[in-house]
Amino acid sequence: MQTLPAGAFYHSVYFWLREPESAAAREEFVTAIRKMEAIPGVLHAFVGTPQGDARDVVDNSWTFFWLVCFENKDAWRVYEHHALHDEFRAKAALWTRVLVMDAARVD
Repeated sequence: MQTLPAGAFYHSVYFWLREPESAAAREEFVTAIRKMEAIPGVLHAFVGTPQGDARDVVDNSWTFFWLVCFENKDAWRVYEHHALHDEFRAKAALWTRVLVMDAARVD
């Protein structure tokens, strides 16, 4: 397992696509979001989809999950204001809802 820095900052985002069954919309979304992996300061990035676990505590209503790990919150700020992030946000017509949950590592 990779050891991450003590001040690591995690940016997790859930997306509900406007057309979740559209292969073209899904491909456009994934292509656009993966471009942000090139932003300086991104240590790790992951795109995922719901696994469909049928349990009361599991929410499977979202379409895509984006998890990005940064060395610290300052690196996240670079990402937040980067042109590639702006380019991705310009694709907002692809989704109907976004839920962001950020966290700092507990040591």
